[in-house]
Amino acid sequence: MQREVMGAWVILALACGSPDGRDTSATGLATMSAETLGSTTEPVTPTTGTPTGTTTSSSTSTGDDASSSTSTGATGDGPIFDLGALPDMPVAPPLPLPQLWYSVEDLLVYIELDPADGTVAQLVTSTIVNDPTIAGVVNSCSLTMLEDGSLLGGRGVDGQTRLFHIPQPPTAGEDVELVMLGDMPDGIYIEALYTDCDGRVYLMDTGLDSVSNTGNRLLRFTGDYLAGDLSYEVITDLQVAVSADIDDMAPGIDAGGKVIDNPGFGIDSGAIYNLDYTTGTGSMLGTGGTYGIHTLGGPLFDDAVSRLYVLSVDAEVYEADPMTLMLSPVLATGPTLASGNPPGDTGFAGPLTDCQTGFPQG
Repeated sequence: MQREVMGAWVILALACGSPDGRDTSATGLATMSAETLGSTTEPVTPTTGTPTGTTTSSSTSTGDDASSSTSTGATGDGPIFDLGALPDMPVAPPLPLPQLWYSVEDLLVYIELDPADGTVAQLVTSTIVNDPTIAGVVNSCSLTMLEDGSLLGGRGVDGQTRLFHIPQPPTAGEDVELVMLGDMPDGIYIEALYTDCDGRVYLMDTGLDSVSNTGNRLLRFTGDYLAGDLSYEVITDLQVAVSADIDDMAPGIDAGGKVIDNPGFGIDSGAIYNLDYTTGTGSMLGTGGTYGIHTLGGPLFDDAVSRLYVLSVDAEVYEADPMTLMLSPVLATGPTLASGNPPGDTGFAGPLTDCQTGFPQG
């Protein structure tokens, strides 16, 4: 994602990018066969059963308060002890509606999808009201959804990234207040945020610039980032990655059609990659969208089919075939910006269904 420093200070309220600060040369649609993105095994829910056989009970008393109970069964293998009813398995929380989010300048946009076919049911815009005035060039709007449904976001500000949290993202179109978490240490400039199957948060360090892979690294939070501890560890050195730069990260879809967190999809100014985030290896699949990409798992839809979505720089929402990257018609278009900046200069976010992580533990 190419970004250039503007010649004059621009005062924006968490603005993301300038009209000429991106590489928008990636246009059109290239179709290629996707390689297998990995495999995963769905967790198996334990089952319980009641032992068969006829039991009889007897009890004896050896004192005022002492008692015992024994059950025996009419089986050839010995007695069966009645342990009483086994505890119920915890009830799984209900799945959320299929949904997508993005944030640009002072806007937070919620996109509700139809579970029947994955089309857009409604697009709702909320306004960020406690946005501090930021002097200078603001760019790289990143966003990810956490396990609890809250949103973690970032803004590139004067060569480093400022992070914020939205504990309860509104879906009805209203004013929203951010919780500002602070600036990334060491002057790190982040282009993408990502949540894995275990709920851990990753950050795509853009390195020297936003047009090459020089200095690119995949980072992971190690501290309590929601409390302002932005400590991190380096997961992968991506200076030799197959992609020059990554603007946004998305879960992958394995050969069985299930969502996986690694390998996943990465997008760079419209070029979409099958990318192993722990090695930097993979292949370019084709083009679609511009800076935003996200995958939603089959359990969120009536037909149980996982879906891939991309966002264009003009804030147009498309569904993309995960194998050919063939795009659907425009499903919805987000609001324009009063500043005149590109309204889709941002990443995509959404919920992640159950899966087994492909990232290292730690």
